[in-house]
Amino acid sequence: MFKGMILSDELKNHIWEEVEVRGLLHVLRVVSPNLAFLILRDRHGLSQSVLEDPAEIEKLEWCLFGSVISTKWTVAEMPKWKFRCEVQKAKVTVYRKITYPSPIDISKDEIHADGETLLENKVVTLRHPRQMNIFKVAWIIEKYMRRFFEENDFTQINTPKIIGFPTEWGSEVFEIDYFDRKAYLAQSPQFYKQMMIPVFERVYEIGRAYRAEKSNTSRHLTEFLWLDMEMWFIDSFDDIIEMTEKFANYTVQKTREEWENLLLALWATKPLLQGKFPRISVTELHELMFKETWEDHRGERDLAPSEEKFICEYSAKNYWCDFVVVNWFPWSDAKFYHHQNEQDPTVADRADLLFRWVEIITLTQREVNYEKLVAQISAQWHDPEQPWLKYYLDAFKYWMPDEWGFGLWIERFVQKMIWLENIKEAELFPRDVQRIVP
Repeated sequence: MFKGMILSDELKNHIWEEVEVRGLLHVLRVVSPNLAFLILRDRHGLSQSVLEDPAEIEKLEWCLFGSVISTKWTVAEMPKWKFRCEVQKAKVTVYRKITYPSPIDISKDEIHADGETLLENKVVTLRHPRQMNIFKVAWIIEKYMRRFFEENDFTQINTPKIIGFPTEWGSEVFEIDYFDRKAYLAQSPQFYKQMMIPVFERVYEIGRAYRAEKSNTSRHLTEFLWLDMEMWFIDSFDDIIEMTEKFANYTVQKTREEWENLLLALWATKPLLQGKFPRISVTELHELMFKETWEDHRGERDLAPSEEKFICEYSAKNYWCDFVVVNWFPWSDAKFYHHQNEQDPTVADRADLLFRWVEIITLTQREVNYEKLVAQISAQWHDPEQPWLKYYLDAFKYWMPDEWGFGLWIERFVQKMIWLENIKEAELFPRDVQRIVP
């Protein structure tokens, strides 16, 4: 009995039944005039069909990679072979024949090409099963990030990406001409999410962010997917860290539960998790790094990339945890909206969450006292009377509760979840210093 059209991963459910599989030609191997193996790709993966009729094989003449094809006939189980089941004695329909040769070979388990070639041919590269699986994992990770906030009573917001005032000062801002006025691409929704706290109490946003960082590294992009959250009613800075720990544990565990086999196919090792992540201050990390490696960063206000890698490896080895919280950053390095620690005014109520060698989250308590916020803006050589700052400061002038939040690089999270070599592999069409196409 004919069961209709199915997807590649459904063949196992239709042994000895007649089905139709549609997809794009991935590999065609003609063994003889009477035998050919056809592998099709659809959104769920690859499937194999066996052709034994010369007339059916002849239909595929001059069909190259990407041709749109369907095969129809009986499914057989082949437990000792790669595909485990296949369509045998298949009948072929060619819907669209592609005659242009592919610029890169994606028929193998691995693409043997350098990074620049892969980026230049991204529209084809993305059709490789491994590339498809990377972005399936990215989708699942984002899904569970959203679900965590929904289950914890957060409201999703969407804020402008063209703004009149940069959220961070310095050379990392993209300035644009906006109807003969100066405007900027948003580096984050920092100001807007804080404005929304008296409205919804708990908010989050997933959207694009832009930073003009002249960095050609494996961890930087100029456009990226950014997660921001903000909430009020906190009793201590520990509450901030504990919520972040719950978020990271939830996202990793739920992603593994749903896509364990897919992650294994990507050779992604399971992250080491603990309910409470190891914590270390910036000063303690500098001292530990110097003690263990003689590399001296003592006195520096931020972490060196080598320190991030070192403490993550140290945590995995000594605490069986791939996440590390680094806290108590110097107040001299704080943003004007950060909260100064009341017990030790030399540090800010700020922490970074590191995951597998890299910082993925910065979390801080915010300064909500209007007068103090104005003073901190002035202390950093900014004019609080600028019109763009007025609306932000109004949120505090007309009452703001104690609140905090964090920002997360989603691509970095995906990169380290799968152990990708470069963050560009975790972005569909990456933007960096050199590339704005495709």
